[in-house]
Amino acid sequence: MKFAHDFKQSLANQDFPAHWIERAIPYSQLKKCLKKVQRELQDLGLDQETIRALLSAEETAPVALQYKLRESGSKLVRPKLTVNVHLRDGVAVDASLTPASKAFLEKLANEILDETERTSLAQAQTKKVADRTPSDKSFGDREIADFDNYETIEVPLIFDSEFFDMLQKDVNELDVLQREEQSQLTSEITELSKSVSAVSRPSRFSKNDMARWRQIFEIYLDANVFFATQERDHGARNSQRAIKQLQWFQNEVEKRNLARDFKIRASQQAFSRFLQLNVSLLKNLQFQELNKLAVSKILKKFDKRTSLGIAKSFPKVIHSERLLAGGIAKDSVFLWPTVL
Repeated sequence: MKFAHDFKQSLANQDFPAHWIERAIPYSQLKKCLKKVQRELQDLGLDQETIRALLSAEETAPVALQYKLRESGSKLVRPKLTVNVHLRDGVAVDASLTPASKAFLEKLANEILDETERTSLAQAQTKKVADRTPSDKSFGDREIADFDNYETIEVPLIFDSEFFDMLQKDVNELDVLQREEQSQLTSEITELSKSVSAVSRPSRFSKNDMARWRQIFEIYLDANVFFATQERDHGARNSQRAIKQLQWFQNEVEKRNLARDFKIRASQQAFSRFLQLNVSLLKNLQFQELNKLAVSKILKKFDKRTSLGIAKSFPKVIHSERLLAGGIAKDSVFLWPTVL
């Protein structure tokens, strides 16, 4: 409950654009859907303890459960829960089964195995008896030999598909939003590069700010605001570190009076645009981090309530170009050389 409240407050208090907030991860809705998932599993006899025990069983065990988020080769998340059962005369063979597991398998046999499968089982047993030699047919004083059958049965679930459909749709919409923002920022960076080039162009008959802009960009590159390239400190920054580095950059520029001493007024305007672009990148990074955290939290809650263990596998199977795979700030940082 605490994260749901904090997430809502963070979206409201960080001055994100309204159209961003509308496309944020609907954490509260996902939580409500998760309750339905949990209830559906429990109604089938699949409580957390039972699921944990069956999922941990080896593939060769008499009973094993398998949960996949998508089929091989598919691009869409389509969860599928299957149970592999070794039946002997219609009864699961595994002395280690818990009472809850046995109850689930009995329910599965009665409700999920259709009449055709039960008929086939009976016919196979009858054939086994008919194929015996005359000396073996002592029906009055000996039991029919055990009939072994291996079944892989899909457990019919509704609400886990609803949960992942919602989550995949949300992530895809955020990816679209990130692409739109990336395109806009790219255009703004391109326009800024033209402005900086104009005020830095050397001329015999007019003043220019080339020397000051060179110093400003050297300081900016040293700041590594969004992405570090040093061997000891390599990779993308999180938003908290990016804020500190951006503040350091601004302090250094102010300390050296570089922005104050521009000779051309257009340079001051260009520098203000440069700072605003960095602020926009920072906002994008903060919004992305917040939504990634919401995805992580809801997946961990899914695992906690179901024991199905998908928190680590979901980012690998979901096709997310930006939200889960990389940041807009990281992509944009490589555009700065066009300005420099």
